[in-house]
Amino acid sequence: MFKRVLVATDFSRHADRVLECIGEIPGMEEIVLLHVLDGEPNEPVVPPAQQLEKKEHILAPLGVPVRSLVVQSEYGNIVRAITGTATRERASLIVMGARGRNLLRTLVLGSVSKGVIGTSTIDVVILHFRGEDAPDTEILEKYCQNIFFKILCPVDFSKPTVDVLAFLSELPHVREVILLHVLPTTVPSEDHGTQNAQAAAKLDELKSALNLPAGRVRTVVRYGDPVAEISECAEEEDVSLVLIPRYGSRDYATSLPLGRTAAGVAGRVQRPIFVRYPRIHLEVVARELSAEEFGRAEKVWLGYHQQRADRNTDRIFGVFVEGVLAAVARCRRHPDGLEVDGVFVDEMYRNRGYARNAVQALVDACGIETLYMHSTLPLVTFYSSFGFMPIAEHELPESIRTRFDFAGGNLEGANAAPMRRLPTA
Repeated sequence: MFKRVLVATDFSRHADRVLECIGEIPGMEEIVLLHVLDGEPNEPVVPPAQQLEKKEHILAPLGVPVRSLVVQSEYGNIVRAITGTATRERASLIVMGARGRNLLRTLVLGSVSKGVIGTSTIDVVILHFRGEDAPDTEILEKYCQNIFFKILCPVDFSKPTVDVLAFLSELPHVREVILLHVLPTTVPSEDHGTQNAQAAAKLDELKSALNLPAGRVRTVVRYGDPVAEISECAEEEDVSLVLIPRYGSRDYATSLPLGRTAAGVAGRVQRPIFVRYPRIHLEVVARELSAEEFGRAEKVWLGYHQQRADRNTDRIFGVFVEGVLAAVARCRRHPDGLEVDGVFVDEMYRNRGYARNAVQALVDACGIETLYMHSTLPLVTFYSSFGFMPIAEHELPESIRTRFDFAGGNLEGANAAPMRRLPTA
């Protein structure tokens, strides 16, 4: 199932434990053992290539071909070196320990581990070990007796959940699965019964969809903080693995590099963690808002001078990402012309091209007439790609021009540039 597994090692005791445990990963046809040179003076005295050769002996009993690599990080960026190598090597899975030799014992999840699960487009297994906080590393207890034996799978009924369950159905040697859904404590106590019943019904649907024999799947509903409840459930149930998507329902459509719950669980649960990179496609729809939806645009505009919408003069176009309004653009009719303004993308959805989608929808619908705007100077090139051209201030219709009277004719000083788009045939 995981034909080529890349194992990142820094020659620490924890890294050696990782090597002792990866035999439980199914379907391995090759192991790539990677060490990243970070340029620090405390590199081991023994050359890394020789160190890796010694580590290969730990893997010899597996009977899987092992190939060792030593790469130099660029500007000390170990995370990029690991994920870049995994991509070049076409790895199916990245495996690493929770910590490295340069990390404080008080940290449960090292910065490198967190960076890898937050940027990799490949699935990642982070191996934690019981007793890793003990002062004597000799008493570390490896925790690797079939890590896929008893799996805790937190679910929130989102697309990433569906993807994870499809993946789970394909895993071999799974003996037991616990599907856990955590309801927020904000739910009023009088509604607990209803919320619990609804969650239980959804869990039963997911349970029936899993390709596992009857009796091997249990469902649990809990209330509270998701990270805390998942962590407690993992300990109480003595699970061998926590399988969680990198993104949850609230963050997989945004620009967060790592979902809040996934980051919290990986940093708290002292069990092996499998972080699944969801194979999903976002539903992105650009369309005109109805007048009844103008309030949604105003909520987005709260971060943009708190604009207000006018049903009598405005046409507003938005980009909906999984049903959430992420970007808006407005075309306002003045007595002597149409003005484009209010182009804004919610901070959580930036750098994904949604502003372009919103403006394109506006131009497609309103571009049969001449459009005017005051562009900010850095965005002149952006709007030029839609056919807007810079013009002199006096070429603007009077009602649009007067909006910038406060600049006293110095639009450049006000970071504004008049632009016009002529109608297209």
